[in-house]
Amino acid sequence: MSMKTDSVCGIIVAAGSGTRMGGVSKPEIKLNGKTLFERVLEAFLASPVDEIVVVGGENLPRLRLLAGRYSPAVPLRFCEGGKTRSESVFAGVCQASPGVSYACVHDCARPFVTSEIISAVIEGAKKTGAATACSPVTDTIKFVDTEHKTVYTPKRDHLLAIQTPQVFKKESYTVAYALAVKQGGVFTDETSMLEAAGATVEYVQTDPRNIKLTTKEDIILARAMLLVEKAKEQSV
Repeated sequence: MSMKTDSVCGIIVAAGSGTRMGGVSKPEIKLNGKTLFERVLEAFLASPVDEIVVVGGENLPRLRLLAGRYSPAVPLRFCEGGKTRSESVFAGVCQASPGVSYACVHDCARPFVTSEIISAVIEGAKKTGAATACSPVTDTIKFVDTEHKTVYTPKRDHLLAIQTPQVFKKESYTVAYALAVKQGGVFTDETSMLEAAGATVEYVQTDPRNIKLTTKEDIILARAMLLVEKAKEQSV
């Protein structure tokens, strides 16, 4: 299949063990009858990505079954992740078609992503080569030392909470990943790794409701958010 010059591969990372969720496979948790995986997949299917790679773990057979309910208009592939998140992302990027220019990585633990958010971050990446979704920090943040004594209080207008999706040129990511492995660097997200390799990242402020579900309490919050949205729709 020939690819356009700015083609994008969407990579859904769904390989986490869910340790902080009590060992439950997060992608298979349901919100109002629909799994987190289905919610994310639907957003990507409605977005301008040219293909999708789903990175899973022992849940891969079940994710395949869930995806079988859809008739995707773009190629949809599956692959096994690694021991860490960064290894899983790398596995997904390696599955992208040779002609793909950009990778769009999203954590399945963020089920409120929308096609609009995905599109906005893709457009951001086309400006500098890399971009991430983010939202302003509203809490006061304290930087403390090992004894929990305040070192300084950064100004909130200089702080952003980083989310996914994160979009970047595939070639730039490959170089940054190789450099990180060689130097033994540990990064919690791909844009930090790219910046360490000298890349410029575009920060795209998107919907703050694009939250990450990490604990059981987060699931309760997510269900409450859906109830509020439903109440708003019914009141219109």
